[in-house]
Amino acid sequence: MVVHDETGFLVPLDQMTESPFEPEEPEQFARDLAARINELMANPELRERFGRAGRKRAEEKFSWSAIAQETLELYTKVLA
Repeated sequence: MVVHDETGFLVPLDQMTESPFEPEEPEQFARDLAARINELMANPELRERFGRAGRKRAEEKFSWSAIAQETLELYTKVLA
């Protein structure tokens, strides 16, 4: 998952609460998304920083060893 300003940008989205879950204000969402994309395209250092941080987060939180550790902790807690 993206951590805002650490591994990427989260773009504000007010969306419908029922299907089709489209943005409430699609034009505003499109402008906000485009602004963040343009910011990334103009800043190679930021892209590199987000990429490194995203890789690190994925390895720490979502690797098989991290998932196995969380599963073990859960089972240990349930059995206690």
